[in-house]
Amino acid sequence: MKRCIGLGFAIAFLCIAGLPPAQAEDLRFFKIASGSRGGTYFPIASLLAKVISNPPGSKSCEAGGNCGVPHLTATAQSSNGSVDNVDALLARKYPSAIAQADVAYWSYSGTGPFRTRQPNTLLCTISSLYPEDVHFVASADSRINGMTDISGKRIALGKLNSGALLGAQLLVRAYGLQEGKDFTPSFVDFLGAQDAFKAGQVDGFITVAGHPSSAIAEMIKSYGAKLVPIVGKGRDVLTEKSPFYTASTIPAGVYPGQSNDVDTVAVPALWLSRTDLDQNFLYKVTKAFWENRFARQILDGGHPKGKSITLASSFDGVPIPLCVGAQNYYKEIGRLK
Repeated sequence: MKRCIGLGFAIAFLCIAGLPPAQAEDLRFFKIASGSRGGTYFPIASLLAKVISNPPGSKSCEAGGNCGVPHLTATAQSSNGSVDNVDALLARKYPSAIAQADVAYWSYSGTGPFRTRQPNTLLCTISSLYPEDVHFVASADSRINGMTDISGKRIALGKLNSGALLGAQLLVRAYGLQEGKDFTPSFVDFLGAQDAFKAGQVDGFITVAGHPSSAIAEMIKSYGAKLVPIVGKGRDVLTEKSPFYTASTIPAGVYPGQSNDVDTVAVPALWLSRTDLDQNFLYKVTKAFWENRFARQILDGGHPKGKSITLASSFDGVPIPLCVGAQNYYKEIGRLK
């Protein structure tokens, strides 16, 4: 009897192990890799998860419950950000993730910072989400009023293997500056940068986030931080060499005491998945996301950047193919021909 039971378990295991990843994966529990809890990705991923979820035992849509995919429980997963997320998708660690458009393209094509890797063609896009602005935050007494003022300063650029770090490096190099030579860099995540700033260990930090960032607002209000504009020739070099970046503005009044617009650059955030997942399932996810009658209420009320997530902008800045399931939905509604 024990041998039979053991054999049964072994056969079952081999059957599951022998299935392609899309079939072996339990898609009832849908994790969306995001970023650190202090940034924008995590709360946005939480909103996406809320819109598409419809766990077993919950109220039906008709009864005022959630209108997501039946029996689906989606959750946000904190991570180290864009680079970590595209790598996690390649490793089939998660079925979905948020990442910067430039990082997604470099990973997909095996170019730029990913030129030493094989192209990650497992990536595909469900939707473009919103533009992310580069925030350069400096202390009031740092005498940093522009990018060229960071010479000899201590600047936090982002955690190793993060999209934020890649973006910060592209930015400073566009101005002809090099970390370790012209200024002292530190490689910490968003929360680590805030802690270092509060402790007086850095003069400023560069991060990519949808505005307004509550954490940056608190830094400005309580610690005398200020936003440094990103303007001039360096910005032109960046947008010309890295077309994912576009000139952008953080409007006056977004942050405490901000009386003027602050010029900067922005890059789109994308909602990604994998080509080896069940595409009929991704069709249902895409459909539930855009057709959930409570979606606008959830997105608009959940985070300021939620208002920027619209069907009209779902293709903005998308540099890699849409997932087949998402394509099928967009074709169905006439958004894609």
